[in-house]
Parts: sequence; structure tokens; C-alpha cells
Amino acid sequence: MSNFTFLQTEWPALHDAASKAESLAYPDSRAACFYARRGLEVMVHWLYKHDSSLRLPYQDNLSALIHEPTFRNAVGPAVFAKVKLIKDIGNLAVLSDIRVRAVARAV
Repeated sequence: MSNFTFLQTEWPALHDAASKAESLAYPDSRAACFYARRGLEVMVHWLYKHDSSLRLPYQDNLSALIHEPTFRNAVGPAVFAKVKLIKDIGNLAVLSDIRVRAVARAV
């Protein structure tokens, strides 16, 4: 059973990305990183659409969205560090030849 079943009803796109990332962590960790980043992107876009306190930055790419000061202040430093890590590892998984392997560790 997935750790993300609770997302299925209200956020099916986020559930899809999260459950795929979870299921692929060991058999295909590169794909898992891609889906984790995809889930992050879905979540961040949802937050900007539904939280009027977040200001849209000059660009709408993921990096600009997460580095926008209103977003950083809203999520706080601990969550921001995790968001940035997911973005960076997802980018590396897609854009580089670096070996990606699953690490069993809670972030």
C-alpha cells in the first residue's frame, strides 16, 4: 500500500507522481527522482493558484517559483531545503549521466 493513498481523491495528479516515485525508488531510482520532482511541481503550482499571499515571480519555472520570497517565507527554511533538494536531484536525474541510487533515509 502506498504512503500517498490519502492524496488520491483531492489531488490525483500529485498522487500519481508521488506513488510512482515511491514505487520506483529501488527498481528505477532515476525515474523515481523524475516523478518526485514532477510531484513537487504539481504541488507548487497548486499552492500558487490557491494561496493569494504567494506572489508570482518574473518567470513561472519551478526554480523561480520556489525561490520567490513569499514562497520561501511561507514554507520556512526546513521545508525549503527539502523542496530545493527534490528539485536539484530531479534535475540531475534527467539532465546528467550521474548515477542515481536509492538511499533509505528519512529526509
